[in-house]
Amino acid sequence: MKKIYINILIFTVLIFLTANVFAITIESKKQEINMDANKGHFTGDVKVQVGDVIVQSPRADLDLEPATKKPSLATFFDKPYAYQIKGNKKHEVKADIIKVSLIKKVITAQGNSQTNVLENKKPTIIITANTQEYDTNTNLMKAIGSVVINYEDMVATSDNAYALTDKNGDVKNIKLSSRAMIKQDKSIIKGDNIQYSKLRQDIIVSGNTMSDVTFENGDRVIINARSQQYDRKSNTMMATGKVNVKYADYVADGPKAIMHINSKTNKPEKIIFIGRSKIVEKGINSVEADKITMTVNPKTFEAVGNVKTNIEQGTSDSNKKDTMEFSL
Repeated sequence: MKKIYINILIFTVLIFLTANVFAITIESKKQEINMDANKGHFTGDVKVQVGDVIVQSPRADLDLEPATKKPSLATFFDKPYAYQIKGNKKHEVKADIIKVSLIKKVITAQGNSQTNVLENKKPTIIITANTQEYDTNTNLMKAIGSVVINYEDMVATSDNAYALTDKNGDVKNIKLSSRAMIKQDKSIIKGDNIQYSKLRQDIIVSGNTMSDVTFENGDRVIINARSQQYDRKSNTMMATGKVNVKYADYVADGPKAIMHINSKTNKPEKIIFIGRSKIVEKGINSVEADKITMTVNPKTFEAVGNVKTNIEQGTSDSNKKDTMEFSL
């Protein structure tokens, strides 16, 4: 049996993979490589460098391909630590077990996994989950189970998450799926799926969506809809599909609503309801029309198309008014 047993303080092995000469450096106090079993065992201050990724752990195993005897999978145990440095950015991964696929170049962190991205030594994104997977080819990161993401001024949670980064390690897109939620200051957004695009500066929420937004002046708006979209560039929030809006003493229902927010004061300016909509004040006064524009300050309404109003029990027939502007 071909068996190599080495017991020295530090032993370095250089292995070259593929035509790109992809190097692996393994350092440890104790190493054992069994060529017949296609296995390698490393213990004691294990440090492995795979390209520009460095992994440190108390012990590790190395799987070899039976045919070529080339390394295929490195598994690190006992709470290993992995990191990658790109310019002023550092990517860190911690977990109970870390697996590095040397062929697919995929890093998998299992059990209490945490990923940190630091820029100039300051964290820009922190992700915790049961399991995380990072594909170094596509720069796509997957997080599965009890996902929590701290990014910029947001905290996001979900069952599963996907984060796409560029070559410099900057986040381009984040997608949350299954019981997704984003908290930002005093505001909460919920849905079956949430997507955030840094380039477009928007958040798209789909499936049983709910937004509970509190503005700096204390105004609070609660929106339920099939889908919602918040666009930071235009400072608008759009809701579509069985929209229900609660604002101050008003409750509104309709197929579509667009809320415009003042970019300087960060306060809601107006809400436009498109399609047959109805607004009720304190359960008494109401207006119903094909399109309603509600201005927040001062509180005025412009209703257009088959308007029907009910003000202090005085009913206005929808056939008599096509356009109406008034204050409640």
